[in-house]
Amino acid sequence: MEQLPNLHVGMGGWDLPPFEKVFYPPTERGFRKLRYYAQFFDSVEVNSTFYNCGFSPEQVNRWLDDVSDNPRFVFTVKLFRGFTHSYDVRREDYLAVLRTLDLIRKAGRLGGLVMQFPASFLNGPEERRYLSDLGKAFSAVRVFAEVRHNSWYSPLMLNFFQEAGLHLVNVDLPQIRRHMPFTSEAWGGAAYVRLMGRNAIAWEHPGRRSTAVPVETQERYFYLYSAAELMSIAETVRSLRSRGNETFVVFHNDPEAQSLLNGFQFRHLMTRRRVLVPDRLLRKFPGLAPLSVSVNVGHPLFATGPLTHAPAPGSPVRRSSNY
Repeated sequence: MEQLPNLHVGMGGWDLPPFEKVFYPPTERGFRKLRYYAQFFDSVEVNSTFYNCGFSPEQVNRWLDDVSDNPRFVFTVKLFRGFTHSYDVRREDYLAVLRTLDLIRKAGRLGGLVMQFPASFLNGPEERRYLSDLGKAFSAVRVFAEVRHNSWYSPLMLNFFQEAGLHLVNVDLPQIRRHMPFTSEAWGGAAYVRLMGRNAIAWEHPGRRSTAVPVETQERYFYLYSAAELMSIAETVRSLRSRGNETFVVFHNDPEAQSLLNGFQFRHLMTRRRVLVPDRLLRKFPGLAPLSVSVNVGHPLFATGPLTHAPAPGSPVRRSSNY
């Protein structure tokens, strides 16, 4: 795997349904998806911790064992939704999150904690106090805060995040509904770029059916970044890294595995070298072939399935989760 110092490119999870048929090989008993994933990427944002914070030490240690062959691999952990969406968190939930973070941190594999708030989380005195309290509660680790409403974006608020010990996530969203702009903010030696796609139609008209627009585009994360968009994002990432920041880039446009396609394209764009791509994914997206190293050709680890066609760059793709 071609490496760039202080740059981590990965997906918003590894056990995602769209990845099953195009990325992972036909599995047998005992197959570990994360072990396979870690051959191609050096980070992942753990999505399952958003839905459940009750992971046992044995489960977390299995994750750590899965990535043991990749010395650069790091996890960023998404905070349980009880803290960010339903606000019904209990003390035992907080302690469970701390245990998971501590296990990964002690193994030297923790990139940070990601707190993602919805666009309905507006800038106000109580909200600022709550963010500050969360920063203190998780001060033992690096904390990235994603806020989606642009009431949070001002020089005064950037100072607030720094004083609260929080790193601001540079989130890419459709520029509608007073969404945060796609920023390039970083301090304290760390930067986080979270790419959710730019499917404005689905955000503006959720669930609406139209004869002119495929039903799939109603889903918010149904999107494929074009080559020009990836180049622009790459410039932002280069700027962040040039300021000495350890930079995390996470693709969340997962439906139809377009996050994987864009992720490999982005790694090639940043390294300017061919990248290792599973042959199964090449068969789904043959446009990746010119970017891929020749080890894929007939390699028994990767070769599976019939050749299919890639979608046109810039076409939207589908997502079923509710980030």
